[in-house]
Amino acid sequence: MATSQRDWLVVYVLFSVIASRFILCVTPEKPPLERVKVWSDALSDFWNTHVSTLTGIDVVEKEYKFPRSREGAVDIQTTFTKVDPATLVSNMSQKLKAMLDTKMDALQNSVNKAEDAAANHMWDSSLNKEEVKYKNAKDMMNEPLAYTERFEQKVNFSFSSVHIPVEIYDGDLEILNGLNWTSQLDKVFEENYKKDPEILWQYFGSQAGFMRTYPGGAWKNRGQVDLYDVRRQSWYTQGSSSPKDMMILIDKSGSTHGQALQLMKVAVKSILDTLGENDFVNIAAFSSDAQFVSQCFNHTPFVQATYRNKQKLSNDVNDLSANGMANFEVGLKFAFEQFENFERNETNPDLDQHNGASCNKVIMLLTDGGTDNAEEVFKEYNWPNKTVRVFTYAVGPTANPTNAIKWMACANRGYFSQIPAMGAIRTRVQDYVGVLARPLALNYVEHIQWSSTHTNPFFNASNAEYIPVLSRPQVLQNVKRFVWGSIYYDHLGLGMMTTVTLPVYNRTAGSSNQTILGVMGIDVTTADMVKKSPTQKLGHNGYSFAINPNGYIIFHPHLKPTKYMRDPPNIDLLEIEVENDKKNELRTKMIKGQTESMEFDTFVLSSDMKYAHFDKVRYSFKPIEGTSFSLGVSLPSYQTYYPDFSATIAQFDDSVFKSENWAMLIAPWDYYTDMSKSNRSGTTEDILEMLNGSGTDWDKELLNHLYWDAVSAKYVETYFIIVQDKYVANTTNGIFSDTKGHIFTFLSSNGGLTRVFPKNASSSFMNQRDPKTSHYYKRILSSDKNVFFIEPFSKPVQDGNDTIPPDVTVGKALAVKNDVSGETAYKPGVMGAQFMYSRVIDSLYEFTEEEIYYDCADVNFLNCYLVDEGGFLIASNQEDHNMQIGQFLGKVDPPVMTKLFNASIYNRIKHYDYQVTHDCTSEEPETNAGFSSFRIPSINLLYDALTLNWWTSKFFWAYLNFNFWNSWFSPQETYANDESWTGSAETCVEVMYQYYFGTNKTMTDTAECNNCTRTILASRMHMHTNLLLVVTDPICSECSFNEMPQAPVKVSDEEEKEVICDMARTPRYRKPVQGCYSKDPREDATKCGCMSSTTASVFNILLSIAVILFSVPYLTQTHS
Repeated sequence: MATSQRDWLVVYVLFSVIASRFILCVTPEKPPLERVKVWSDALSDFWNTHVSTLTGIDVVEKEYKFPRSREGAVDIQTTFTKVDPATLVSNMSQKLKAMLDTKMDALQNSVNKAEDAAANHMWDSSLNKEEVKYKNAKDMMNEPLAYTERFEQKVNFSFSSVHIPVEIYDGDLEILNGLNWTSQLDKVFEENYKKDPEILWQYFGSQAGFMRTYPGGAWKNRGQVDLYDVRRQSWYTQGSSSPKDMMILIDKSGSTHGQALQLMKVAVKSILDTLGENDFVNIAAFSSDAQFVSQCFNHTPFVQATYRNKQKLSNDVNDLSANGMANFEVGLKFAFEQFENFERNETNPDLDQHNGASCNKVIMLLTDGGTDNAEEVFKEYNWPNKTVRVFTYAVGPTANPTNAIKWMACANRGYFSQIPAMGAIRTRVQDYVGVLARPLALNYVEHIQWSSTHTNPFFNASNAEYIPVLSRPQVLQNVKRFVWGSIYYDHLGLGMMTTVTLPVYNRTAGSSNQTILGVMGIDVTTADMVKKSPTQKLGHNGYSFAINPNGYIIFHPHLKPTKYMRDPPNIDLLEIEVENDKKNELRTKMIKGQTESMEFDTFVLSSDMKYAHFDKVRYSFKPIEGTSFSLGVSLPSYQTYYPDFSATIAQFDDSVFKSENWAMLIAPWDYYTDMSKSNRSGTTEDILEMLNGSGTDWDKELLNHLYWDAVSAKYVETYFIIVQDKYVANTTNGIFSDTKGHIFTFLSSNGGLTRVFPKNASSSFMNQRDPKTSHYYKRILSSDKNVFFIEPFSKPVQDGNDTIPPDVTVGKALAVKNDVSGETAYKPGVMGAQFMYSRVIDSLYEFTEEEIYYDCADVNFLNCYLVDEGGFLIASNQEDHNMQIGQFLGKVDPPVMTKLFNASIYNRIKHYDYQVTHDCTSEEPETNAGFSSFRIPSINLLYDALTLNWWTSKFFWAYLNFNFWNSWFSPQETYANDESWTGSAETCVEVMYQYYFGTNKTMTDTAECNNCTRTILASRMHMHTNLLLVVTDPICSECSFNEMPQAPVKVSDEEEKEVICDMARTPRYRKPVQGCYSKDPREDATKCGCMSSTTASVFNILLSIAVILFSVPYLTQTHS
């Protein structure tokens, strides 16, 4: 018996040894997709419970559901009101109308006073500089200026300041007389300021070139040289003449080779800079034949003069070269036929749709001279009606005949100018606007027009001669149009703004009234317009926006504050949002001035442009009465109700703004007047201090909302006492046992309250207190799940040889449910917690632990990733990925992301960004081959030199020393076409991709390269989180892959050209400017320029040259 037992014992031991050896020899397998799905579900459930436990979100949500009352007194009552987008947009439209009406009333008042002052002014031909007193904006060092919040800089309200362009002689009689009569404007400017608490800059831009601005302040230059000229700003040109279709015709015959053609290229760019978004343009070049300069725009006679189109034309002009013989008949016939083709092709059944300006028709002819006047062409195409004006420019220093060139302009209601040298371009290009304005002034019709957005008042400006000519019809018809200008970034620091303008006409008795005296303007910031938005009712993912008749943005949360661009950015609504058929329909209806509401599914881009999600969005829109703008509001699907409050501030319970354990921050808003501009602590102590004071001018809606949030969130403190007790007691059982790795908990609300536990973690939130602008807040609010993210509260750190991964933050939106439908009716805020990265990795190990399969702890055999809904890496079991946490998976592990994309785990949106204004290229500045050592001084200088007033002026020596010495004796160098020195920003086009979860939730696939095959498994943690669990074989070191595109990158020149050309081929719907003033029978067409070579006598010219040469010794002595 004992022997038998021993035998069985030996057998048992041997069996155990053999079995253990067998088990140890078994290699674990790769997990199948079914197991990965189990892992992802377990992780999703864990984090949902864990975050809920460590935030108390369920407790706080219950408090938000009910109004709070106290025994004996009710401090605040809350009711939920159903959101009506149509009512919201209607109320905001009325507020904007009231605000803008006050600006137009003030502007009309200023114009009336200006015209009276000019009419009563007696021209004084004996004035000199010393007799005219004014405040020079460029020299305000000794003037008493004081800082004011309204203008955010030092100003003086007792006077206006004057800016005169550097190239204009400040002793000119027209300037001096203009300064005298406009000095009377200070009084009316001050009256307007006292009547309207929101009014900003008021100014008058003179046709002579100076600008008077109120209140007085110091001028701020952009770049090394102040090149600002008020007459070249878009608000000035739009306010002084009607829109135009312009064909620029360049003589590229062999005689223009060298300096003449280079001058033409610069002149063409200067002409382009005078055009705005309501104008249409194209460029053709001719010698023995004629063709369009840009192949991109050869499909249509004219394209809209947007910034991008002008930039493309400007670049293409650089490629012109001189050859052949000039045939003016061929060139002009080509130009006239384009106008005929354009009119023939405008057969759109929608009468509002126009592919052109449908007003002034203009040919700009640039040549080095000639004897052929092409009379037969004019007889065939333009006479007797002369519907097309012809402006001619004799370009270059050569002595070619110009009589025929001048005749062309005078015979076709145009203007002739000479551009003998580079310096003359700035004083010759713009005069056409005055001609176009003549009929407008003669008719004297009140017409309101609002324009779109422009930037940089410091772009290279010139007194282009065609502008005064084009303004003649407007002047002669006495048309007054309120023009709301393109938005631009205020160079004095007030942000993005638009300008309302009116022309000022000459009402002097006996005046021929053929041109305007100038343009009067008043600024309005887009921020002031946005302040009229019902933010609390729209919610922080809802917004208001406005567009003009071209579909271009006036204000929108995705519009970037573009500093110092040379031109308006011309950003279309469909370029700033994700385009689809319904969005296009909405845009068209807004442009047509319709009032309507729409609801449709669309992609919504996150505020940081990294993410996109699909939502059923509600829009309502209507025109802003009295303007050409259309206003819209957009609401996310969850924003169906908003809270209304009934409260008594005097009965507020101060204790809700206090806490021993939690930091309590508030948004930088104006809870009381100008609170955001004061140097406050950014905590609820600021509110308590003012509540204990008296006479505070509270914004009751904001304060009531903040108080409601404070009351509702107070209960989280009671909840956290329990959490703390359990944590201190180190409880090993129950839901409170796992607090390891927990860093902080936060609550942020729509009312601007942010609670952070513990207090010492609040510094992370000081720059994230504003829910209107906080990316993390708006992203969490748009989701119903736990949102994992890295920025803005953490980032990976390289510490010597060690890499420290970032902490991970998880947040979830609070939700108030509709008692009837059970759907979310309102989201009052978000709650969340931050965890150490190691806690996330531990959970990855814990919930994937297996015995027969490799799991995420087997770091040498499996790569495990947690990836968010945009494809960004939240966690990895590979330590060498520590510095890449938060980066796009397509950069960290390209083949895996490629497979996920191909399997529709992810889809993506391709988005072009047209608002990029940083340095987009490292290419060398373009250089033009014109020698600066051989420059011909402007002939205007010789005319000026014949007057005694000029010679006796101190300006003579300064100008002589600066201009003539450089003109005749400067060293040889080439003209650089690099304009960056003006301080203006250049734009380029960037492309980026937003990834989002596709239709498939799981995937299994393989990625192969060389001798390496990787299995890729993926499962969405979709029940409770925004994460995807990816399990794959390790990265193959012998393989290389291209990164998937995601981050913004500059598009190639070819792609940018293709994008711009495609948009020009299929122009979007637009509505032309109402009211066209292109012709008036009273116009004096004989005012068409001068013959520079024959106007002054030969004797006078020779005398001038002799005096100049006589001055050379003085100049030599000065330079030495």
